[in-house]
Formats: sequence, structure tokens, C-alpha cells
Amino acid sequence: MAALAGCAGTPPRPVAPDVVQVPVTRYVPIPETLTAPCPIAGPKDMTVGEAVRIARERRRALEACNAQLRQIRAVQGSPADGGLRP
Repeated sequence: MAALAGCAGTPPRPVAPDVVQVPVTRYVPIPETLTAPCPIAGPKDMTVGEAVRIARERRRALEACNAQLRQIRAVQGSPADGGLRP
């Protein structure tokens, strides 16, 4: 009978792949103080004077929220580091 055998010799050594740096973008986190809900003033009683007070408080709250949004837009999308992870 004939013996079956494969190719004689040493098998080829696998080649290690090259190390590749992959850029990973990390963004600056938005502080919680800028994402806190803005207060909404409510009436204490149903008078014209109270309506004026509420309108003024709501205006101040809206201006504060708009200031928060400006601060968020100033940092949003900014890379936190050079963009590469070691």
C-alpha cells in the first residue's frame, strides 16, 4: 500500500500585521450646570400685578436659558484632546 503524505518541509511563518493608529474624536463634555432646566415662574394669585411679575420673571429665565445655550454652542463640538487615542 502507498502511504499518503503532504508536502514535506516547514510551514510558512505568518506575517504580523502592521500597527495602525486610528483617530478617535472625543468631544468636550457639556457641564451639567448648562443643561439644567430653566425655572418657569407661576402665579401666586390672579391679579394684574402678578401677571406683570410673572412676565418679568419669565423674561429673566428666558434670557438665562439663552445665555446657557450660547455657552453650550461655544464648547459643543470642540475636541477634548488631539483626537488620537494611545
